[in-house]
Amino acid sequence: MADLINRCMFTLVLCFWVMVGMCQPNEIVLTGKVTDKESGVALQGISVYVNNTTYSTQTEKDGSFRLAHIPLSNFELVFSAVNYETQTLGIDTRSPIASINIQMQKSTALLNEVVVTANVDKNGWALYGSTFNKDFLSYSSFAKQCEIVNYPAIRFRRIKKDNILKAYSKEPLKIKNNALGYELTYWLNEYEHRFATQVVFYKGNTQFTEMKGSKRKMQHWNKNREIAYRGSLTHFIRSVYEGTTKEEGFVVNLIKTIPYKDLNLYIPGFTDTTSIHSSAALAKFIDGIYASGDKALAASQANNALQWLGSKRDQMPFVISRAAADKTVQAYFFVKKSLVSDQVAVYRFDVKDTAAVRHIQWETAGTIIPDQKALNRISGYQSITPDQRGYLKVKLFYSRPLNTNHFVSRSDNQLFLQFNDTWQITYTGESKDKEYIEENALQNNDSGYQESTLSMTGSQPVMILPNGYYTGTYSFITGAYWSYEKVDKMLPFDFKPSK
Repeated sequence: MADLINRCMFTLVLCFWVMVGMCQPNEIVLTGKVTDKESGVALQGISVYVNNTTYSTQTEKDGSFRLAHIPLSNFELVFSAVNYETQTLGIDTRSPIASINIQMQKSTALLNEVVVTANVDKNGWALYGSTFNKDFLSYSSFAKQCEIVNYPAIRFRRIKKDNILKAYSKEPLKIKNNALGYELTYWLNEYEHRFATQVVFYKGNTQFTEMKGSKRKMQHWNKNREIAYRGSLTHFIRSVYEGTTKEEGFVVNLIKTIPYKDLNLYIPGFTDTTSIHSSAALAKFIDGIYASGDKALAASQANNALQWLGSKRDQMPFVISRAAADKTVQAYFFVKKSLVSDQVAVYRFDVKDTAAVRHIQWETAGTIIPDQKALNRISGYQSITPDQRGYLKVKLFYSRPLNTNHFVSRSDNQLFLQFNDTWQITYTGESKDKEYIEENALQNNDSGYQESTLSMTGSQPVMILPNGYYTGTYSFITGAYWSYEKVDKMLPFDFKPSK
């Protein structure tokens, strides 16, 4: 699990993809052998598992392994062992099956153990255990039912000059989730808590094993698993794949970040008091701002704008570019219904203040973006200096929901997701946990729905699969409510909710 929020966590890892398998999911059989890279000796007891699932095995005396009946078409196959570097292979079952031979290399952390051990805090868990638990397990009612059995294996280092806490473990963490009925083996690759910015980063690989219990206990676990699944990132990705985000209870809105100085370029197509409804009006508007004199170009682009307005595809801005004396400038047009309930939240933050990114919410009922007079009336506007206006940025919340199908493309019978900026994803099927509300001191007028944010770590499309898996486990940055849902609500990818 990896997250990035205002008080967040982020992770990015590279996975090596190979193509193995050309059979139906229930016929997949993976075989191979694991040896030591330096000596060539066969390695026994190496954990071989499909990441974030319940499918796993171990190597035999001769280093061989066999993993069968995996009902997934694409997944990460992981090889892990104490004192060895973890290896990850991307498996795509469309290609012919081949024997997988893995050479495991001694862990560099083991080689540097003397240096690392000399800098660890002797009373690390007593000092930082509560912080680690909150960062890793969360602080929900489910988290209170989770236990890191071998917590003494975790070693902590506090880098005082940078105000950073780091942690590592030579052995995998053994976690009992008594809320969901799973035992987790978590191979912690990295953990870092930056106190100055309240950014938390951790990454690792996970094996799931179902716990045994009475019929009543199983019913309790199944109920909690349904709660954990509903509204989760996995639930959302599955709904995007099926094209059922709306039916599943998800509402997606765009959050766009622009320079503060460009705020006046974001002019509404329709407002409560003004309407730009003709080519002549648009041409006059454009020329009035840029005084270009190019009437033909203005009229042409204005006509394009009218076509856009008429199509009602107003979930994204229509952009008009104009060549000025020394640069190309752009104006952005939106459609806005005159509804008080259709308010737009605008966030201002200081991009130079990296120690504490403070968000100030502005709400406007009159237009998508307030005009200059309205902007002057916003509390705190007069305190913004001319210098600040040069580097401040503003987050614009687009109240018109997006259709996520517009951001999904198909190639070679595979689905890819790609988008810019940030999405706010609201799940209307459940309310926020009371622990989350209390921790974040949310106002009484909060919608109560689970609101999360999602953005991409890179510009490349991300392949999404029907089980909720996506290529590059750390291709997304999640925030807000999804950052609150951590190991306490982790489910294996092979989990299937009730209909």
